[in-house]
Amino acid sequence: MSTTTEKVCIEALSLPRDARAEIAHRLLLSLENDDFNEDVSEQWKQEIDRRRREFREGTARPVPVEEALRRAEKSIE
Repeated sequence: MSTTTEKVCIEALSLPRDARAEIAHRLLLSLENDDFNEDVSEQWKQEIDRRRREFREGTARPVPVEEALRRAEKSIE
């Protein structure tokens, strides 16, 4: 990590929670425009598209985060 990046991170982490959340949100939005999708395999792109379509059509069965975490922890045990 560069010195500049390290300084920015230290300063950002010292901010109040709401300010950190805003920065995180803006950074994530900026990544949506990057070419990171080129690194994703075609199969994952298809899976992401399928899940997005099912969610928008109302055919997906979303799981509350608490349940998803419980299932993940159980599968690790």
